[in-house]
Amino acid sequence: MKLHPATRLFTVLILILFTSCSKSSSEEHSISQEQLEAISGMYNLTEYIISPAQDLNNDDVSSEDLLDELDCLNASIILREDLSFSLFAIQLNITSITNDQYAIFCGDNKSTTGTWDLVNNQIVLSQGTEGTYSLNGSVLTRTEGKNLPDFQRMVYQKQ
Repeated sequence: MKLHPATRLFTVLILILFTSCSKSSSEEHSISQEQLEAISGMYNLTEYIISPAQDLNNDDVSSEDLLDELDCLNASIILREDLSFSLFAIQLNITSITNDQYAIFCGDNKSTTGTWDLVNNQIVLSQGTEGTYSLNGSVLTRTEGKNLPDFQRMVYQKQ
C-alpha cells in the first residue's frame, strides 16, 4: 500500500517533533561538568551575623558574629556532583530577655539532605527552609537581613 506524499511528509514531521522534544539526562540541568567540579565540596560556617550585637560569652565585648560568642556553634554544607546536598548544623535556642538582649544557647544537631541547583549564580537547596545562597567564588552566603531572633547573614567558606 502506497502512502500519499502529503501523508508521508506529515508522518515524518510528527516523528521529528517527538524526537526533538525529548531531553537526554545531560540536558536536564544547565550546570556544566566544570561548574559541578568547582562548586562541589564541603563548606564550613565562617560567619553567623546577627543584629543587635550580643555578649553571650560575658567578656564585656558584644559581637554581631555569633561564632565569636558561642564556641558550640558550627555548621557545614556538602554539595555533591550528583546535585545532592547534606547540611549539618547546631540549632540555636533563642529567647528574648529585654531591651534587645537575648538568651542564645546551642541546641541539638540537625541534619538535612536534599537536592541543589545553580540558578542565576545562586545555590538553591531543595528544602525550602534551607534557603538560597549567593555564590561568590568559594563562598556561599545566605542573607536574611532580619534582626534577632532571626539573622542577618550566614557565610560558608569552601574547604
